[in-house]
Amino acid sequence: MPITTPTIDPYADLLEQLEDKYTSQAFPKDPLSFEILSTIRYDPSLTQTATISKDHFFLYDEHYNRLSFALKYFYLQFHGTTEYPFEITSLFLLEKLTEAIVKSDKPTTQPYKLRLLVKLDSSVAIEVHDTPPRANLLDGLLDTTEPQWDVYVKRDPILISPFTSFKTTNRKVYSDARAFLPAKRPGHEEILLKNSHGHLMEGTITNVAVKRKSDGVWVTPQLSSGCLCGVTRHFLLRKNFIQEETIFMADLEPGAEILLFNGIMGVVRAKVIGEV
Repeated sequence: MPITTPTIDPYADLLEQLEDKYTSQAFPKDPLSFEILSTIRYDPSLTQTATISKDHFFLYDEHYNRLSFALKYFYLQFHGTTEYPFEITSLFLLEKLTEAIVKSDKPTTQPYKLRLLVKLDSSVAIEVHDTPPRANLLDGLLDTTEPQWDVYVKRDPILISPFTSFKTTNRKVYSDARAFLPAKRPGHEEILLKNSHGHLMEGTITNVAVKRKSDGVWVTPQLSSGCLCGVTRHFLLRKNFIQEETIFMADLEPGAEILLFNGIMGVVRAKVIGEV
């Protein structure tokens, strides 16, 4: 009888390691252990309408569309379908945001940061926080604007995961990076992150764009870098204020001027200070 050698899959161990290191760590076992997060700016200066409407919320439609997409993505990962058994409509979200402001007893004449938290069981919570007023949320795009933030580049790369692409309460990678902030200008400092390929991803609380040397066009990292699919990033791309491009971290020299943007502060100018 011929002796047969068992077939050995040379990739089995590697696949097991990848599953353990990347997939298992990226996805907690409990789908309710994290919340999908959006920080939405309420600003009375955005419209002349007295009654609270969606026009009072900066990039409301972008926030709603991203929330819907994130819900479908994570529901698919945990439950094998994008058809989750509840519906968060645009009108429902607007009603919840309005209700949160009214119940806070805060004056509607001031801007606020609304922290929207949604779990995969459809539970919704909203926190209302004060935020500074800004006369023009896009004034960072103006050439005459002086750099307002100091930016530091994190030497060590971070792992790309669904929790970098989507905004959730699973933010340890960002909080760990923010521990490196020197606190020389509190509230006006940011850390830039790179992926394992040495490509720029984003900041810890912002998306980012750098000025392309060849033509002066502002370019932002592609989503494939692992960066957050930010609402202001999406708006700026849609309006052709910025373009997507792979950006090497090595190209960010001290003194380089960049743009930082998110759904609360809009767009601001910043300057690269150095590495941390």
